[in-house]
Amino acid sequence: MSEHKRIGRNMGRIELLAVRDTVKAMLEAGYDRKKIHCRLKEEGRVTMSYPTFCYQFKQQFVGNATPAPIQNPAPPYLPKAGKSEPFFVNSKPNLENFH
Repeated sequence: MSEHKRIGRNMGRIELLAVRDTVKAMLEAGYDRKKIHCRLKEEGRVTMSYPTFCYQFKQQFVGNATPAPIQNPAPPYLPKAGKSEPFFVNSKPNLENFH
């Protein structure tokens, strides 16, 4: 059984910085994070685990992105004006409704 060593502190960040252009290109090509990590790991370009990759990815790519403005936000839910009907739960269900 092979012995798995942890990478050094901040090495995940350094590894991702080293392949940043490749990651950007793969994102633009439509790859998701899991496939990007697998490809880089197979090529030996990163040694970090997938959770570390996701954390560093979020720090370097998602954290810097500005959210897109909402074009047409949905109107807030407002109850109908006037008298509302009360809601009752029948504790003894009608079995004919279940056939």
